[in-house]
Amino acid sequence: MNKQNVVSGGRLLFKRVLPKWLVALALGLQIAVVAMLLVLSIFFTVTFKRVGSQLGKITEQVDYHSGIPSAVFIVGTIMLFVAIVLLSIGISKLPRRWVFVTLLAYAMIIQTVWIVSLSLVTYTYPDSQNLMDAANALLRGDIGQFSADYCSVGSVQKECIGRDIPSAYAYFSFYPFQSGPMLWYLLVFALFGSGNILAFQIASAVAVTAMVAVLWRLSGMLGLDKKGYGAFTVLIATCVPLMMFAAFVYPNAVGFFITICGVWIIAEGFRLQKVWSSALAIAGGFLVCGIGIIFKSTYQIVVLAALLAAVFAVWHNRRIWQLLVSLLSAVITFVISKLPVALVQSWTGQNFGKGMPMLSWIAIGLSQSGNMPPGWWNRFALDAFERTGNDYALQSQISKEFIQGRLSEFSHNPGEGMRFFIGKLASEWAEPSFMTSLYSELGESSRHFAGLSSFLLIGDGSDILLRYENVAQTVMYLLACIGLIALLRSLIKEKTVGNDAAQVFARVLLCASFIGGFLCYLLWEAKSIYTFPFFLLLIPMAAYGIQKIVDFAGSLKRKYAAKGQL
Repeated sequence: MNKQNVVSGGRLLFKRVLPKWLVALALGLQIAVVAMLLVLSIFFTVTFKRVGSQLGKITEQVDYHSGIPSAVFIVGTIMLFVAIVLLSIGISKLPRRWVFVTLLAYAMIIQTVWIVSLSLVTYTYPDSQNLMDAANALLRGDIGQFSADYCSVGSVQKECIGRDIPSAYAYFSFYPFQSGPMLWYLLVFALFGSGNILAFQIASAVAVTAMVAVLWRLSGMLGLDKKGYGAFTVLIATCVPLMMFAAFVYPNAVGFFITICGVWIIAEGFRLQKVWSSALAIAGGFLVCGIGIIFKSTYQIVVLAALLAAVFAVWHNRRIWQLLVSLLSAVITFVISKLPVALVQSWTGQNFGKGMPMLSWIAIGLSQSGNMPPGWWNRFALDAFERTGNDYALQSQISKEFIQGRLSEFSHNPGEGMRFFIGKLASEWAEPSFMTSLYSELGESSRHFAGLSSFLLIGDGSDILLRYENVAQTVMYLLACIGLIALLRSLIKEKTVGNDAAQVFARVLLCASFIGGFLCYLLWEAKSIYTFPFFLLLIPMAAYGIQKIVDFAGSLKRKYAAKGQL
């Protein structure tokens, strides 16, 4: 073998073989994670404890229902699996454009019906209360509420007596990054009226509907055909937590939509051939992502996944300048995410400080307090904040020492570590409603939760809903596993990671985002509402799984038909 052949072989290895097997390795990891979540969903069902029979009397404490699945669960899983496949085949025969429009209309109508049935006029989720209070103060021009001495500990001011939430200054000293979410409340209330919860929820419903449209497009880039789009339609339409997501009076849905919209624009940028249009799309997409993570900072995981996907897309098309544009735009994106804190501090004339270090949330994620599930919210970070007088370095040191001690404890007692992480993962990924039912009932209803909302939250329909969501969650994990295995098998057969740079980007993005979300919340403060957006990223994979099931059934049918003719 001469030197030229060696160099040529080395280039082929670097250009095609290496990126393909790196993506295959990532898909293998995702398959392992989703298979584990499938097992958890089969053997665990997590529910929230109530302290009363009335709506609103629900806690974030959980009950773990574990054991061998019942015959009803198994039969229900099989029936739903078959029904989804058959419905997908039926819908795939309809015009795709009309299916798309109908799906969006359905999503918006169902969400609106649910929001109107709740008719919430107040909301009692603590963070929402604090952010609404701050937004309303700014709308009134009451900047004084942001001063350090307003409603401080021991205050005897009339408006402070009986106040059950921290002052604006205290709250943003704890969590300065909440300045971004507060600006969303401010925008909605400025447009639709102070404290208008219905408008906030409708805006979230619009965001969820638009997110469905973006996932539809990304799914197409993944490799869906008409059967896959039919499956996507059925999976979205039957995902009850998605239809209840907008009831949560918090900017999670809006932030996720904007972030996903941004990565879709980036993907389109890799499809464009003209240099300037491609560069503008990629840069614009990252800037849109920057707006998204203003409203929910942990969606930075998706932005980092997009940056990784850009590396593989450029590896495929050899247009190095696209990677340079992506890197520069990503830096600007993270700078944008810091602007709300500076804006609110300038507006109010206050300096909130650095707040709690990121290590505090990992410390919370590795701790367990009272009757709360492993890794869920407790006062660890607040206690460290108060004990150190908001000394950032000391807080970091306290959290670091706790984390090291906790990991050492798990290493010396693997059984305890296994119990902790199984309990934490089950509470995040095997809770069928992803907290959307819980967050639907936190507040006062102008209709006293009469009708549909009462029926599904505490009435006779609540048990039926829980059982359905439990089965649907398991079916989603199962279908996603099938889709991921099929995608891995297809990738191994192919010479490259995808047909074009946009497909490479979409495949790596969906895989890396999900793995990133899983790994983050393995250690971070836990809540199933936090993992829900990453669960939604399994829908394109699950739709791909149905597509491959239908293709396999069709090939078998043709094979046996051919044998019959012989």
